[in-house]
Amino acid sequence: MEVGSWIWKLSYIIHVISNAISIGLFFVFTFAKEEMLKEEISKRFLKVAGIFITGTGLTGILLLSILSMTGMDDLTANPIGQSILVMILGYIVVLFVYSLALIYKGGEERLYRKFFGIMFYIYLAVYIIRVYLNN
Repeated sequence: MEVGSWIWKLSYIIHVISNAISIGLFFVFTFAKEEMLKEEISKRFLKVAGIFITGTGLTGILLLSILSMTGMDDLTANPIGQSILVMILGYIVVLFVYSLALIYKGGEERLYRKFFGIMFYIYLAVYIIRVYLNN
């Protein structure tokens, strides 16, 4: 096999695993009990989630650059390109909400639940739209 296919497969594996771990963390904290949403616990898991959000972004950029080398001109022309645009938009929103959650210095568990909930439902909506567009 050539090197490009190994890079594609490895980055795709890392991308899928980091997405799965991120959505799992957001799911757990969206439906968690109040004692789990205390500020020190939430901040710790936000930092862990940040590692996987960063991994998702970096591997997504790598995958998109590999796709663009094969001549993907207009992302709006086909369903795969449209799903890529939806993923980029969803990632930007999740990154913004993640930044707000890191900056927040409150201590109210309900706001952390909302932050995690927004990120979880954005991930869920992106995957539902991707399934709809790719089938």
